[in-house]
Amino acid sequence: MRWLLPWFRPHAGRLVVYEALLFGATTLSLSSSWLVARALDVDVAGGDRAGLARTAALYAAAVVGAGVLTWTARVGIERVAQDVMRGVKERLFAHLLDHDLAFHDQHPPGRLMSRVQGDTEALRTLLSEVILQAGPDALLFLGLLGVLAYEAPLMAGLVAATLPIYAVLLYGFRRVSPARFLLAREIAARLSGFVSEHLRALPLLRAYGRTDWMLARAEALSEEKFEADYRAGIAMVWFFNTLFAVRSLAYAAILWAGAVAVAKGALTLGVLLMALDYLRKMFEPFLRLQFHIVTLEKARAGERRIREMLAQAPTIRAPADPAPWPAAGRLAEGLRIEDVHLAYTPGVPVLRGISLFVPAGKHVALVGATGSGKSTLVQLLFRFRDPDAGRVTVDGMDVRALDPAVLRAHVGLVQQAVHVLPGTVAENLGVDAPRAAALLADVGLSGRLAPDTLVGEGGAALSRGEAQLLCFARAVATDPEVLVLDEATAAMDPATEARIQALLAARPGRTRVTVAHRLRTVADADLLYVIDHGAVLEAGTHAELLARGGRYATLWRAQLAAEGAAA
Repeated sequence: MRWLLPWFRPHAGRLVVYEALLFGATTLSLSSSWLVARALDVDVAGGDRAGLARTAALYAAAVVGAGVLTWTARVGIERVAQDVMRGVKERLFAHLLDHDLAFHDQHPPGRLMSRVQGDTEALRTLLSEVILQAGPDALLFLGLLGVLAYEAPLMAGLVAATLPIYAVLLYGFRRVSPARFLLAREIAARLSGFVSEHLRALPLLRAYGRTDWMLARAEALSEEKFEADYRAGIAMVWFFNTLFAVRSLAYAAILWAGAVAVAKGALTLGVLLMALDYLRKMFEPFLRLQFHIVTLEKARAGERRIREMLAQAPTIRAPADPAPWPAAGRLAEGLRIEDVHLAYTPGVPVLRGISLFVPAGKHVALVGATGSGKSTLVQLLFRFRDPDAGRVTVDGMDVRALDPAVLRAHVGLVQQAVHVLPGTVAENLGVDAPRAAALLADVGLSGRLAPDTLVGEGGAALSRGEAQLLCFARAVATDPEVLVLDEATAAMDPATEARIQALLAARPGRTRVTVAHRLRTVADADLLYVIDHGAVLEAGTHAELLARGGRYATLWRAQLAAEGAAA
């Protein structure tokens, strides 16, 4: 838990106060039982009504005081635990946002959210209910045992005799439970991630009749979770029932031995009642620990997963002394991809020594079959990934020498997949209302959307065309030096696509990279690269590639034939 100390340091003063209040409450709790013994053995035995009234008043004050101090401390400790966990969540969430795409490929969103929410919540309960309560509980236990040893050694001996039994039971449970609780937690995270991810794809699942498959898979995971929860729960049931049985037997034995001692005059009635009350209070820390043993194991598993996740440092980071973007914010030479190799999975290359050049201020198109590596090249241009070998340069400078935030500030991206965030249109564009209104007019949405229009969760209030145009407006909002279009017009009608092309042409001198399947949309590009199996197969202008009669010419004729047949 040492890694949590930075989050606790700002609250150190408050924690000292709250712990002091808990210690005070423990002291008052000890004194209340002693006051009961005094009332019986001194005030009642001596017939002192005034003394009995004073003892009763002190007892009431001790009980109320202990309650007030405990309530104040517990509320304060809970606030500290909430503040600490808020800091951990913010750090964890920022860590996830900062991580590269390779990390997110390995960790589904549902599982990551389970870490951010579920694991931190278990850790919060551990802090507020177990760790921060441990000191006062230890004082209560030692104080009660000490008073009993002084006032009634026989009672103290009987209580002490039960402690090894508790220790053995606790040790056995700790040997069995962690693996079971960890497995249950892992399966719960898998189920949560599966449901979260597939609910978002529900329209697609319905369209292809895959809802039955989803239900069957969810049922299988639920069965697996049930079995894991049952195995963890049955261990807990045996543990708790055995503990309560031992506690009841110990209580009965002490009551019997104490009653015999009172009958013989070796023990007063007040001390016996005090011993029984102390016995009840003494096992409160044990019972709290028993009830929170599940929380403890869940928190231990969650804490380990959080530490492991935070220990996975992002591979794509800004250099210690980042180079500046080219002077005046304009490219002089352009972008180069030089002998780049990349594999998502070891031994399965996606890019195989590919090299290409995007001249500054020109329009370059990447065409080729699906899976040829075009979108992977886009990820390299934005440094969403780094190549296994080779490099990507801007005006001859390796992009790894730039701050990724600076690189992405100068390069705009529009993808075929539409990503619209909840909120208003202006918030999605990241600009103020007047600028948002101008951008909406540029893309032909001014009559349908306003800067303060709410787009809904995932753009639910927009048509797909409106959402696609909004993504275009967002990409050009900062007037980037380089604009990358990854199949961005594939789903557009000809009129809308023509409007977008006119908008792009209105910014002369901008470097553009277009990934396309429809060759007609990029026939006017200054340079086309035909990508095949992660390598450049052909390069040239539209006219040059047609004259060459290679792969591009074949694709062009096939698409013209398909369009003619469709017409």
